[in-house]
Order: sequence, then C-alpha cells, then structure tokens
Amino acid sequence: MPRLSKALGGTRFAAKLATTLASGQSLLRQLGRDTAGNTLGIALFTIVLLVSLAGSGTDMARAYMTKTSLQNACDAGVLAGRKAMAVSGNYGTAETAKANKMFNFNFNPNATNASSISFNTSGTTTGAVTGTATTTMPTVIMGIFGFSSINLTVACSAELQMASADVMFILDTTGSMADTPSNGYSNSGPDSKIQGLRDAVRNFYKTVAAAVVDKTNTRIRFGFVPFTATVNMGGLVASGDMPTSYFSDTQPFQTALAYFNTPVYVGTAGSPVATTETYGSAITSANCTSYGQNKYPTNIGSPVSGGGPAPTATTSTDYSWKAWTQTSGSGSGALGTCVRNKSVTTTTYVTRYQFTNWIFKAATLNISAFKGLGSVPVVTNISATATVPTAGTYDMPTLASMVGTAGVTGLTTTNATWGGCIEERATVQNLAMNPVPSGATDLDIDTIPTSDASRWHLNLNDVEWYRGSTNVTSRTETSLQGDTYRVGSQCPPKAMLFTTVDTSAPTVVPSWLDTYVNTLVAAGSTYHDIGMIWGARLGSPTGPWASNVTADATKYPSVSRHIIFMTDGLMAPTTTAYSAYGQELYDNRVAPNGSSSNTLVSYHNNRFLAACTKAKNLGYTVWVIGFGTSLTTQMTTCATAGRAFQASNTATLNNTFKYIAGQVADLRINK
Repeated sequence: MPRLSKALGGTRFAAKLATTLASGQSLLRQLGRDTAGNTLGIALFTIVLLVSLAGSGTDMARAYMTKTSLQNACDAGVLAGRKAMAVSGNYGTAETAKANKMFNFNFNPNATNASSISFNTSGTTTGAVTGTATTTMPTVIMGIFGFSSINLTVACSAELQMASADVMFILDTTGSMADTPSNGYSNSGPDSKIQGLRDAVRNFYKTVAAAVVDKTNTRIRFGFVPFTATVNMGGLVASGDMPTSYFSDTQPFQTALAYFNTPVYVGTAGSPVATTETYGSAITSANCTSYGQNKYPTNIGSPVSGGGPAPTATTSTDYSWKAWTQTSGSGSGALGTCVRNKSVTTTTYVTRYQFTNWIFKAATLNISAFKGLGSVPVVTNISATATVPTAGTYDMPTLASMVGTAGVTGLTTTNATWGGCIEERATVQNLAMNPVPSGATDLDIDTIPTSDASRWHLNLNDVEWYRGSTNVTSRTETSLQGDTYRVGSQCPPKAMLFTTVDTSAPTVVPSWLDTYVNTLVAAGSTYHDIGMIWGARLGSPTGPWASNVTADATKYPSVSRHIIFMTDGLMAPTTTAYSAYGQELYDNRVAPNGSSSNTLVSYHNNRFLAACTKAKNLGYTVWVIGFGTSLTTQMTTCATAGRAFQASNTATLNNTFKYIAGQVADLRINK
C-alpha cells in the first residue's frame, strides 16, 4: 500500500500510514507477551487497523481515479494546443487558451472534490507542446488519522510524428505571381507571391522533417508540377525518365509558310575569250581607229550584247583597236591593213525562285530534330528578294536548314530550342467531362503512348504563329504585318518526379530543394486543369511513372499520398494563348469554333474537376490553397473535404503550408 500511494503522489499520506501500521505492529508484540486481560485491547486495535486499511484503500482508489482523469485532461490539452499551433505556426496566447479550454473540458474535479487545479503548457523549439497539471484531492476516511489531502501531479507532451509520405506540389507560376498578395506591382521582389511560395515550400519541408522521428525507416518525398498554360517535362526527358518516343515526330502547328514561285534567273559570267579580227580590205588609219571601236563601217559601238533571252545564255562582246599597217598611198588617204581585238564573255543562267508571299495556316511539321533538346535553326523573316532553287512552299525549320546551300538567299534565322513543354495528346470537345468520354486521352493519366494517337506533342512557340483574329482558316501576306508573329512562350519551370528529401537536419533545407524552389519564376496564363492532370499523371501508381511512385514498396508498404494545389488566380484560359491545347481560336480542341474566352472557362473548369477526381481516386488527399484570391466552387470541390484554404498574405500562406504539413504528419502524445 505505501508503494501505491507514493505512485499516486501521496507521499505524506504514505508516510503517516506506514507510521500507524508500525505502531500497531509494536502494540501487537506487546500484547502477545502480556496475555492477561488483553482481549478487549486486541479487539479494539483490530478494529482500528481494519478501519485504517479500509480507509487507505478507499482514498487510494479515489486518488488513482483523480490522477487518471488529470492525465487524460493533460493529454487532451497539449494535443489541442499542438493542433492550434499547427494552424498559426506559433504557440502563444490563443494556442494556450485552446489547450486550457480542452483541459478544463476533460477534467471534472467534482467527482472527488479536487481543488487547487493548475495546468501550464509551453511550446518547445522542436515543435512539441509540453504541459504539467496538478491538483489536490481531499481524503474521505484517512482524515481521522491526521492527513486530510493528497497532492497529485502529471506531465504530458504532444508532438508531430511523421510516417512515410509522398507530397506532389502543383504550383501556379503564372505572371500574376510576380505581384504582391494584394496584386500590387513587385516584379518578383521580396514581397511578391512567388517569393512567398518559395519560402512556404521551404518551411513545409522544415515542419515535416522535424516531425520525422524514425529517420531510418521513414521516407519523405516531394514531387513538383509548376503550371501555366502548359507544363514542362524537359527535366524528365533530359534524365531519360520520359523517353522521346512518347512524343510524335510530326505534328500540326498553326504556323507560317513561305511560298516561292516567282522565277528569277541568276547568271554566271564565264571567262572572256580573246581573238582578233582583220578588216576585209585596206582602210585608212582613221577608219581603222573607228573599226577598233566597232563604229566602222557601222556605228554600233562596244560592247555588243547577244544571245538570250535568259535563261538562254547571253554574250557580251568588247572591241578595241590593235594595229594599222600602211600598204599604199600617202597622207590621210593612205590605206592599210586594220586589226582589232575582240573579247567575248558568255553568261549562262540558272533559274531561281524568288519569295512570293507568306501563308499562315495549320500545317504538319517534322519536329524530330527538336526532341533532343538541342538548338535547331528556324527562319524568322524573309526579304522580298529572297530566293530558293526550287519553287514551292516551305516551313520555317525546313527553310532554315537550306541556308548556306546554292541559290538560298535573303533569310533571317535564329536558333530555337524546345524547352520541354508539351501539347496535350488527343482530346474531344466535351463540356461536362463527367464521365470522361472516350477519345479524351489528355485526361487518361495511366496509358503509356504506343502510337501517334496517344503520344504527346511539343509545345514550340518558335514555329507556332498568330495570324490575327479575323483570318481563322488561313491568311496570305507579302510581308509580315503587325498582327502576324511567333507566339510568346508559356513554358513554366520543369516538373520533377517524387524525390526523397533528407530529414536528418530539419532546420537546413536540402541543397537540391533550395535550388529547385529558386527556379520557380512567374510568367504565363492560368490553366488549372493542365497542372492537375499532370500532377495526377506523375503520381499515378499505375501510370507511365509507376516505378517511381511505387519504388521500395516492400520497405515502405504504407505511404500516405498528398497533393498540394496552390494558385493565385481564377481559371483564365484565352482563345489566343498558346497552351497545351494549341491556340483555341484556330484549333478548337477544347470547345467549338467561335467560343469566347469566357466560354472556355467552363470547359477547362470541368476538365480540372475531372482530373481532381482521378487524383482522389488514386488515394491522394488533395489540399487546395487560394493565395491572394478567393476560393471558387471548383477549387473547394477539387479539394478533399475540409481541405481548401484561402491565404490573403505571405504569412498566412506560410502558416497554411505548416498546417498542412502538420496534418500530413500524425499528431501524437509523447509521454
């Protein structure tokens, strides 16, 4: 009994009870030696002893019950405090109040009339919340033996403990991310949304890494899909994780073609052939001089053209005086033999074809040279006198490849490189996308490409041209106009497959992760659907990258999967943007011809929701964050229930990422 009472915190009670029992044992020994008339004394002592034992048992049971309730309340309090800390990122007055509220709700002092209750908590530098609770319980029976209360104390602690997890970040890196959260101009400065996003990802890592207790047997991996109007798979192509056979060698573009069909003749003069001619009879010296100039006997002059017309060879004959030798007579009337020089140059011709006009329309190009991610020349402008050897219509890469060959002139070129961004594979016009119809292979996240029907295309802004809004089918111009030009790039930073993050030093962001988040730059238009499609595709355990998703399944049989989708704006497709679906104004891959940009929003929103459903069906918990923008119905619907958040500033974004990190981890009591 003394051991039990000490465990319950009643040290004073135990000491007094031990003294009482010791006194009773001494009295019994005395009574045993003196047997004269001691029956009444023995009976009295026995009654006292029995009452003492019964009383101590009763009060010990009450103390045990009180301490158990106190411990449960303490645990509940620190759990509530740690959960509140996950939301705010700090352990302050508000978090302490929530811990106290939960403690008071769970501890009922009335059951044993406990009093002098205290509960104190604090946050630690490692992210735990610790607490101590004390109370005093009055005794019921043992008060008659000189001690009226028992002091009870318990300790408690709550912390995040991380199990193995994969987190796919689908991040909006569109142009508005360069602004502040209130949409003020920042140019990607320290107060910009893009900088806030970089810092939030770093802090997410720190929160998760700090929650990993078993760093040997716990694996944490991050994947990334930045998005604009398309996504960038260049990193996967360069590493070999995405074979170039997944892309077609030929594909249609809305492009510029050059028509050369105006024949011109380019002559090449041969070496002059020199001879002499002697006049057929004796003539005067003066006439001989004129004969040397080809002005006698007929005043023709020099040079004399002949042959032709082009492309038939032409000649140019030059004459000059050579000699006069007197043969008879005298004076000015003397006669003689006259000789002149004759030089004949023959020019031969080849036919060339001069630039006739530009043609802007859809055309299929061979783009296999771009798939290696190297530089490929393309023509950007053509002079009015440019020529090629053969009449015909040429695309810009083909024309550029001819530079340096005979007969090709007047071309301006640049070196173009495929940045790794994609055009989606085949799809169908369908508004609902619920269910996803047959033929919409863009929303098929599992099928590996085996034919051109299922292969992706390259997003190549260097060969994609805008031709104005009134010439939807085609347009012909003799020179480039203000509204005919190569489209701008929408290519975001490179996507990344799940990659293990080292959690051994939670306060130090791994160098590869720090380098990667610094590549997140702001440019482009907002297409939520393409980001979610590829986040689900890269994360599918049955898709093209299943080997990455399911790696080391034996060692890590249970992995929680999460998608964090962050955007700073509403869905904003346009008919003229060059996106993963081409230029909708001309291609009409998503919506019918003539659809406005506002109409496109509904089409893309429903594709977004279809991709969200696919991600959740894979077992992903989808978290959605609206950064500096209100949550739309589509954003809330996309998120797993209760996991859509709005962050109006960078501090809130950071805390939201920390909160999600806390929810990804398990909140546990650490006794």
